[in-house]
Amino acid sequence: MSLLEIDVNKPRRQADIRAYRHDSLLGAALETVAKFDIEGATVARICAHAGASRGLISHYFDNKEELLVAALTGLFDEAQSIKETVASDNSISELERIRRIAHVSFKKPIYTWGTAAAWQAFTNQSRYNSAYRAPIRDSNNQFISTLVPLFESVSEQGVLRIAPKDAAVGLVILIDGLWHSLVAKKDGLRLKQAMFQCDIYIEGCIT
Repeated sequence: MSLLEIDVNKPRRQADIRAYRHDSLLGAALETVAKFDIEGATVARICAHAGASRGLISHYFDNKEELLVAALTGLFDEAQSIKETVASDNSISELERIRRIAHVSFKKPIYTWGTAAAWQAFTNQSRYNSAYRAPIRDSNNQFISTLVPLFESVSEQGVLRIAPKDAAVGLVILIDGLWHSLVAKKDGLRLKQAMFQCDIYIEGCIT
């Protein structure tokens, strides 16, 4: 379940309650950042979104920035888990897995208005705050590491025109740029068009 879609049915066991409250704060933080940007994501607004008292945050996080970093990391972890599931699907070819990984990057739950807006806000702020830069860098590296073995398998079939690592890095850069265009509403880009651009890139990598 997405951090932006926390279940309304609250658990009863103490351990589950703690996990629920923790995830509720993460989801509320992302939604608040999406709506009000980093500076506008105040503790009061986050707690109001989570339906929690302001003191609850201190039970889980030392400060607001630690909460925001955890929310950003959770957002990336969720997306990475979905991509890895596709990457490990041996029922389809490696090339088809690459295509599907690219496509899921523009589908729910990875891509929604909330996740895209929050991602853009964190990306913009990362130019000034290294705390956000690290999760973004780690996420890109994990994404590349997921794609490289698939491109290597395609290369072993003798149909890849460039080095596997270069192909993986290029696709990640392309997806990153397409996200920027979608969030900024540049050139009237739509989600299906973004997927099509990925298909064009992938086809260009093979002979």
